Amino acid sequence: MAPECHCLAVSIPGPEGVLEGNLWYTDEEPGQEGVLLCPPHPLLAGNMENNVVQAVATHCAGLGLPVLLFNYRGVGKSFKPDPDLPLFEYWHRLDQEDTFSSVFSDTRAVLAFCRRYFQRVHLVGYSFGAFIALNLLAEKAEGPSSYTAIAPPLEERDFTHLSTLSLPGLLITAAEDLLLKERADLTLPPTFQRIILEDTDHFFLGREEEVAQAVGEFITGLSLP
Repeated sequence: MAPECHCLAVSIPGPEGVLEGNLWYTDEEPGQEGVLLCPPHPLLAGNMENNVVQAVATHCAGLGLPVLLFNYRGVGKSFKPDPDLPLFEYWHRLDQEDTFSSVFSDTRAVLAFCRRYFQRVHLVGYSFGAFIALNLLAEKAEGPSSYTAIAPPLEERDFTHLSTLSLPGLLITAAEDLLLKERADLTLPPTFQRIILEDTDHFFLGREEEVAQAVGEFITGLSLP
């Protein structure tokens, strides 16, 4: 019988405002490892309630890995830089600027906040969140133990740094993902594993548990000192 998962609402201090977060955990003795899960783009169901995000969080927590989820700025109860500006308009502007420097700064603060609950962080990002998580690694953020990219937007965002990673990694894609194309010249590091799920698309509807199990097996299978 799987242990019961609990969800603790947390407030994460960021450089410009407080971000909404949830910590998933069980009553088992906490270890040193946990997961930071970056959600998709806010205009593509990118929040803590996303179907894939929830599946991965509850599954990994059930394996004894506490999971920290968070909402990007402007989403849910996270701070709103422009309170009078609708979510669509604010994030459309960020897309047009194409720097996301403010979002990167927020996520660095979330990574630092993780240390309150676990020291070794496994970074997991779904879609746009995979791009955000990779940016933390590109900045040589201290301590990430692995990187998992679920349906990353390889064609739309800069994933150049992916080929230079030396830490363990997992790439999960959907064979029928028509939303995001894949680069023909994609080169994965030798430390990476690759999983392609057939008969599903970018949103993994009805297949969330398969994605979650793949992530959990990858992380728990790592031999960390």
